[in-house]
Amino acid sequence: MVLHLLGKKSWNVYNTANVERVRRDEAEAQAREEAEEQRMQDEDAARRIALLRGEPVAPLLPEAVTPGDSDARGNAKARRDRDEKHDGEPRERKRRKLHGEDDTDCEIRFAREDAEAGQRAKTVLVKKDVDDAPLIDHAGHVQLIPAPDEKAIRKAGKNDAAEAEKAQKRKREEDQVTMRFSNAAGFKNGMEKPWYASNKLAGVEERGASKTVVLTEVSEKDVWGNEDPRRKDRERSRISSGDPFAAMKHAQRQLKQSSFDKERWQRERMTELEELKRTEEKQERLDRRLSTLLTRPSGNVVSGTYTRGDTITTAVGPE
Repeated sequence: MVLHLLGKKSWNVYNTANVERVRRDEAEAQAREEAEEQRMQDEDAARRIALLRGEPVAPLLPEAVTPGDSDARGNAKARRDRDEKHDGEPRERKRRKLHGEDDTDCEIRFAREDAEAGQRAKTVLVKKDVDDAPLIDHAGHVQLIPAPDEKAIRKAGKNDAAEAEKAQKRKREEDQVTMRFSNAAGFKNGMEKPWYASNKLAGVEERGASKTVVLTEVSEKDVWGNEDPRRKDRERSRISSGDPFAAMKHAQRQLKQSSFDKERWQRERMTELEELKRTEEKQERLDRRLSTLLTRPSGNVVSGTYTRGDTITTAVGPE
């Protein structure tokens, strides 16, 4: 046998009594909200009329809380606490990342917004209100229009001598890094001898003189003050390595040395060949003489010793 006990339970939400009670509670809550809204509108209207008439405005009355609407008041208070802080300032909205923005960009944007907000607050706090200026000056006279501040005038004014000196300094700096058409003919460098009419030899001499000056200015001590006698030699080598003309001369010397070495090697080679040729000719003469002695037709015996290279040969033949 199936027992249907759910309908007998008092907590069943589908019971007729429970459904009616829920509908009745909802209707009562809606009526209370409408009455509260109407009361607030009437109170705001009365306060606005009092402000327009110039009458003193009564303070806001605290809301009366009844036991029946304690839940509704609690929910309203929770909403107010959620919208406002305890000191009455509006609640700060939670900042979120934008679409397609990573964590680094989000943090940078938050920092920029905080800096801008701090700058705005600083501007508002530091800004002086000109309406708060006193009507009586230090001498006791009534002064509707304040006198200009002499310190501010002196600060805002410009010194002609200082400005002229700054302009000259700026012009000198620009002349050092700026090339003008007037400098092409030797302006400020001597009109009688422009750069394109200068002698090459003179330029070489000047370059050599400048190198000498550089070398004389170089100290024989290192950056720590210790003695370094070979510092000038290294400086001279560095200048020579950076000079194209010195590099060309070095290459020419190397070429001449290579040609000289090649000619000397050829001479030594020719000398060795001639010595070898003389040795071979001498050996051939000795061989021919030996063969002549061995093939002599007479019956006499002739003995002799000949040197053939490093070998001693004894020839014996008929006399």
